[in-house]
Amino acid sequence: MIKKYLKYFIYILSCIILFALLICFIVWVIIPVYNFPKSISFSGSKFYNPYKDYDNIHYERANFHGHSRLGGGLTNGRANNEEDVFKAYRDLEYGFATISNYHHITSKPPYYDFPYVPAQEYGVNIFKTHMLLIGTKRKEYFDQPLYQGVNTIQYRINRVKPYNEIVTLAHPAFLNGIEVEYMAKLTGYDLMEVVNTFAHSVSHWDTALSSGRPAFLLASDDTHNVFKNTDIGRNITMIPLNPNTDADKLYDTLKSGAAYGITVPHTVAVLNRSEKLKVLKTHPQLLSMQVQGSTLNIKLNRVVDKIVFSADNGVIKAEYDNVSESSYNIADNDSYARATVYFDNGSIAYFNPVIRTNDGLKPDMPQVSVNYPLSIIKWIFSAAVLVFIVFFTVKIYLKRKQHI
Repeated sequence: MIKKYLKYFIYILSCIILFALLICFIVWVIIPVYNFPKSISFSGSKFYNPYKDYDNIHYERANFHGHSRLGGGLTNGRANNEEDVFKAYRDLEYGFATISNYHHITSKPPYYDFPYVPAQEYGVNIFKTHMLLIGTKRKEYFDQPLYQGVNTIQYRINRVKPYNEIVTLAHPAFLNGIEVEYMAKLTGYDLMEVVNTFAHSVSHWDTALSSGRPAFLLASDDTHNVFKNTDIGRNITMIPLNPNTDADKLYDTLKSGAAYGITVPHTVAVLNRSEKLKVLKTHPQLLSMQVQGSTLNIKLNRVVDKIVFSADNGVIKAEYDNVSESSYNIADNDSYARATVYFDNGSIAYFNPVIRTNDGLKPDMPQVSVNYPLSIIKWIFSAAVLVFIVFFTVKIYLKRKQHI
């Protein structure tokens, strides 16, 4: 009897695996092959400076990546409901916060006292190749459950772009969800989660920037349990906006690169809300980030441990200890330059880059196109494989039937 049940179990499990592989194969067939734009560094005699218009502006704390209980607690976020999430960020005096559950858009609840920002996390695959969709308008499900190549990721970006104000590559370094070298090809997204609790993706960021992709940062808690101290107030996006601003202004500001990100050390992350808030209030604030000629100047409201300037491929070009302001003369072969600031409590602030351009305006993401000859070859090959599989499956079935 046990042998009989085991046989049925193996049969059912085999059917499930075969069905899953068939789904993955069909998804692979659907996705075209792309002509990716070449990796070309930014160039020009002028600079796009995302902080140009934000001297002496107050920055608000924000988090756009967080989860609450969903689907009866099936997803990772079951420890807290929506109200718990919003209360946690109100306790930490955030100006902006939202919930980004998996493939779900949270409606504005009656107790919501933040500017309403619809968001969702998009991705059902084993290596967590996810996207954070902000200003989202419809639920997204289409995905490749198994390993994702660069064509798959680009297809998903193109697919969701028309229905979302901001497409963010979520935690690309987490489980190596996006290979670093892919960043020299991928295009069409708006932001990158450079700082996330599960992974920091600075190398991905510099690779994209060095390849002529104007990728600006987002810092996210990616919280799943707000009752765990280390899940909230750990990675903060700082935005130069009043919380009463409308959503369109918020989206435009994020896409312009005017925000910056802060990540706190474990010694701060473990603090309770009231103690953590005291620390967050002591963080140095950006007063000014300006470019004069070819010199990048940064000024903070108090002395910090270190200010570091980096350029193409993340190469450190200059660093200054125990200063509140410093400058870097951008080299002729630097296509961009960015600042990283180290606070005395171990926190780190990442600032978006100033980018070389011909006109001083923000560069556009380079365009990608479908490689139709290779795509057609792929589809013909896939059809041949499918016919081959069906033919031999039927042949085996008929042969077995004759022996019965």
